[in-house]
Amino acid sequence: MKKTLVCVTICLSTLIMANAGPKWDVGEDGWMKAAFLGQAHYSIPDNAAYDQDFYIRRARIILMGQMTDGIMFFAETDNDKAGKKGTSVSTDIQDAFIDVRLFKSDKAELWVEAGLILLPFSFETKASAASLLGNDYNAEAIKLANTFVWRDNGAELHGFIGKKFAARIGVFDGYDTEGSSKSDMAALRYTGHIALNLLGDVETGWFLCQNRLDKDNYLAIGAGYDQQDKATSIITEDAEGNTTETGQKDSSAWVADFMSGFSLSENYFLTINGAYAEWDSAVYDGSTTFIEAGLRFKKVMLSGKTATQNPDAGSSIEDQTVGLHYFQKGHNARYGIEFRTGDSDDWTLASIQFLL
Repeated sequence: MKKTLVCVTICLSTLIMANAGPKWDVGEDGWMKAAFLGQAHYSIPDNAAYDQDFYIRRARIILMGQMTDGIMFFAETDNDKAGKKGTSVSTDIQDAFIDVRLFKSDKAELWVEAGLILLPFSFETKASAASLLGNDYNAEAIKLANTFVWRDNGAELHGFIGKKFAARIGVFDGYDTEGSSKSDMAALRYTGHIALNLLGDVETGWFLCQNRLDKDNYLAIGAGYDQQDKATSIITEDAEGNTTETGQKDSSAWVADFMSGFSLSENYFLTINGAYAEWDSAVYDGSTTFIEAGLRFKKVMLSGKTATQNPDAGSSIEDQTVGLHYFQKGHNARYGIEFRTGDSDDWTLASIQFLL
């Protein structure tokens, strides 16, 4: 409890207030905008090789804009987990893509996005890190192969019909990283997701919002699929230690998910998100599930989550997380503290976020 109070004090004393980022006009129809996202975490694991850790979870410099009507772009860097024990510090290009509109009418639009993109597999993988329900993603439920933090190089068609239906489908390479087990024989990757809003308007932006912080009721259901043949190398080693690729393992996955929010009264708002996924790859064979909820009263929110991992071989893992969050200026200045217990090691995680 003493450590928890210390970490909350640190978070409150280091809060940076956020304002709207600068925006510049470029030509007749062009503009550019800069932003910065910072998230600091303080963790206290109960059963780990170390006792506590304070680190920068995300530090992103963001540029976005419009070259002309119907041609947009987005790019950002990140210093992921800078200062975390056992993690090397590097500045990476996290996202970099151009988005071109192919069709527009009063009831529908169609765009093509190309570059380094978040894979359109699920609501979770397309969610913005700046508007999560809890302190971080439900990463334990995502087992995608051959990605760079759920991103891949490729092209994606995305669009919507009316205010109720949206679809995203893309062709990707399968991300190559140093020391990756991706096979040289890997085929192209095909990933897509469809969303139907039974209540409220469907989201159509580049990044989805897990916690809308508004009074509008909404319920979106979705389904996604990911496939890459010969995705991963099967390596054998001889008696002398020489390794040879003797085969390849396909990668496939599907998900059924939902996002929702309901106004209970003038001051109370309930958010519920969840997903069930099946995985078959060298990364993971089995299923994962999660369901999370947040009950917000004005600027204060109580949250809860249960997540399950059921591998085809081995024991299942089930964890529960509870949290308390405060939105001083919406997602632009928010902080929270969460406690996880279950089959994984217990831990306490405090977080502060500022979006400029």
